[in-house]
Amino acid sequence: MGFVVHPDGIVAPIGKPSSRLRFGFPLKGVLAGFAIAVAVKAYLIWFLGADIYALEVQALLNGAPFEQIAAMVLMPDALSAWLVERYDAINIFIQAGLAAGEPA
Repeated sequence: MGFVVHPDGIVAPIGKPSSRLRFGFPLKGVLAGFAIAVAVKAYLIWFLGADIYALEVQALLNGAPFEQIAAMVLMPDALSAWLVERYDAINIFIQAGLAAGEPA
């Protein structure tokens, strides 16, 4: 869709208007935020270890109401556990590549 300026100075749209549905709710942004949050949570579990991460979440559950809400969001789930396994596989792959590149 474009615009044209008429001789009298009026700007008018030309072409067919977009038939794409536009929602007022930013669904892509919410989905991206969810994906980033799960990835960061899985990285924390992988980096700290499941035991230390569980202790930290338990400490948040015993805190203020805001900390309790944060602990409920940060509790491990199936998707985070799956991502932790992928992080392990990536780490093994990188370590094997680094070990193969070292001179004997």
